[in-house]
Amino acid sequence: MSEHLFPDPPALARPLTLAGDKPAPDADRSDKKNYAQRLSNHLAQTVADALRPHYPNITPDAMGVGQEAQVDVAKGRKRLDVKALDPTLGLILCVSIKTYSFRDFSPRTGKYGRWTKNIVRNDHELRGEAMVLHQRQPYSVLIAVMFEPFSTCDDGDASKASDIGKSSFAHHVTTLSKRSGRGKRAVVGGPSKMWVDLGAEDTRYDLFEKVFIGLYDPDGEVRFFDVDESPPRNGRPTESQTLSFDDFVGVVHGEVERRNKFAPTWSEPEDSEDG
Repeated sequence: MSEHLFPDPPALARPLTLAGDKPAPDADRSDKKNYAQRLSNHLAQTVADALRPHYPNITPDAMGVGQEAQVDVAKGRKRLDVKALDPTLGLILCVSIKTYSFRDFSPRTGKYGRWTKNIVRNDHELRGEAMVLHQRQPYSVLIAVMFEPFSTCDDGDASKASDIGKSSFAHHVTTLSKRSGRGKRAVVGGPSKMWVDLGAEDTRYDLFEKVFIGLYDPDGEVRFFDVDESPPRNGRPTESQTLSFDDFVGVVHGEVERRNKFAPTWSEPEDSEDG
């Protein structure tokens, strides 16, 4: 039997199905909030399951236990979406899940807008999360993913030179790009931009190691765009500009390996007569 007769379903097919019917943009705020929370939880499960071969103790676990598990931070406890812990070293990896599921809607005018209303708030939430985690555990690798429909690429007016001419997706990339890049610094010099790897010594605690936008269609096909790259001003990024779900998982794991390659280690001292 051909292996192509029963292809694997798209990566986000299951979380989108389990989240249930998506409310309309003009639905009650509570309905939209509940849907967003369900979708976020199922997306976290999908991401954790994909990373589990690398991190067997990652939460949520295979049975869904540990959704939004907590970790110690400087002032109390912080709820996290996906996290991998080492019993000795602490937080190794955290993937923060955000969703942007609804077009902007004005109850006063009854008109639909773009997909830009909440993006600054999301950036502020990510900034606070990065600060409290990195200040306490600078060697942890923080990854943020904003999941949003491909529709966010299709608005904007290409004929306008101002920012309003950009697609909402391009606006999201511009906004979130300043939240990415901890451990790396660009040094301008010569014919091209050079990068210096500062690793965990980087004191920009308010940054994530990497930030992605996960663009998906209603069937669950998803492509990941690295916000460190320049987005198309209008329209959708090409396949070559994005990562598949498997490639995204590989990049996340690669960031953890890179961060821990030069991490300090500790071993028992050799026996001596001094005791």
